Amino acid sequence: MASKINDSSRPLTSVSRLSSQDARTTDAKSRNRPLAFKDGFESSGSTRPAPGQLPRLPAPPPILGLPAPTTPTPAPTTPVPPEAPTEPPVSVDSDPMTHIEYLASDALQGRDSPSAGLDAASVYVQAHAEKYGLVGPNINNPENPFQQKFNVYSWLGADKAGEAAGAAHAGHAEHKQFGHTMFQEGFYLDEKMPKDTLKKLNQQYEQTMKAAGQSVVPARAGKQRSVEELKQVAAATGQAVNTMAMLPGTGPHKDEVIVVMAHLDHVGVDRKGNPYNGADDNASGSAVLMAAVPELAEAAKNGKLDRSVLFIWTGAEEKGLVGSQYFVDHPIPGLELKNIAGVINTDMVGRWDDQRLSVVDTNTKGQPNYFRDVVDQANQQLADPFDRINRDINVYRDRQDGASFGRKGEDVLFLFEGLSNPEGGGDLIPEYHRQDDDIDKIIEDNGGNKPRRVKDLLLNVINIAANRTTEPQQQPK
Repeated sequence: MASKINDSSRPLTSVSRLSSQDARTTDAKSRNRPLAFKDGFESSGSTRPAPGQLPRLPAPPPILGLPAPTTPTPAPTTPVPPEAPTEPPVSVDSDPMTHIEYLASDALQGRDSPSAGLDAASVYVQAHAEKYGLVGPNINNPENPFQQKFNVYSWLGADKAGEAAGAAHAGHAEHKQFGHTMFQEGFYLDEKMPKDTLKKLNQQYEQTMKAAGQSVVPARAGKQRSVEELKQVAAATGQAVNTMAMLPGTGPHKDEVIVVMAHLDHVGVDRKGNPYNGADDNASGSAVLMAAVPELAEAAKNGKLDRSVLFIWTGAEEKGLVGSQYFVDHPIPGLELKNIAGVINTDMVGRWDDQRLSVVDTNTKGQPNYFRDVVDQANQQLADPFDRINRDINVYRDRQDGASFGRKGEDVLFLFEGLSNPEGGGDLIPEYHRQDDDIDKIIEDNGGNKPRRVKDLLLNVINIAANRTTEPQQQPK
């Protein structure tokens, strides 16, 4: 792990941004207009993987809430050639609602892991990152270094366990509480799997079969089944993907990395093919990361980003934190745990009013970690700070992607707002893992200002973490 650091009084890097305060002046009727989507592939002009590797993509989302022109444009007296397409303004790319509208569209069919919809979302994210000069860091996948692919498995007979739990829809059990434990509904298998992960998977197999009333195949030797033995009692369901992009730092600590992540996947479609769009879970968190890219890229361009920032949009989180665990278990050169100097995970940050947010900023022992003071400092640097930063959801610390890093001793911050009590805690949003988790619910709750304000807070947190001063290393005596 990267060297641990003390809190610093170094002022926040100043970056120009479209603030949420400005966003709240947007005409309410414009914010709440009906949304529409088009089908079919349209090229954005960004660098893409080779032809034949791409899923068929829906068109880019329409731009939200653009003001009407103040004066009519006079009709030309003679025919003129059409203008060449222009890039949308940065303010559009910096608005999370732009990306939520696309990621939560019917065309992506619920972004299951694996699915063509998740692949399409990955391509969309990659094109956005490339547009702002971010690079693909996965040198283990030279075909496309923005992606880390892995096979997803399920246990033979596990469908009966889902039926016993009360299946919400095909292949996915109903959830009474937020999140997943590691490998709860799916997992990966390969020969490079670390011993502790293999041990956990053996335990998960036994628990799942017991819940399904199925017999357990004993290990051939010893107490633990090998990877090959587990493959005999599992079914491969396809290939999922982690999408990642690196924004290199420009300072003396550029070899240290702040990981910023959100799960890109959701739970797919029902038996009739109707999508679970997952606007809040987790198009909202994924979109907040995307919206932060333009302003952080500008800070790096101006030499105001010391450490590097690695964005990861994970796959198969809804299966049981599979994508994040795969990343931790399969180090990418230069991105090993020793290089990581903090992890921020963003999940379900679209709903309720825009003056509240819940966080988890504790370690596995329940003690405050480095991010406790950072969040408070970052909040106070907002033009309009959140009224309430709730810290009573530690029960979910191990049920989100950050847990894959927390178990390895990393400082993790979890930004989350999926619970009903305005003072923190309470029940999950009624729409959790239902087909009415759609963008209109976010608009009804706060007009889109909640994800915009979370993005502003995230930018402040990243800037503080990336530009903090390090604690001097102890010299051996």
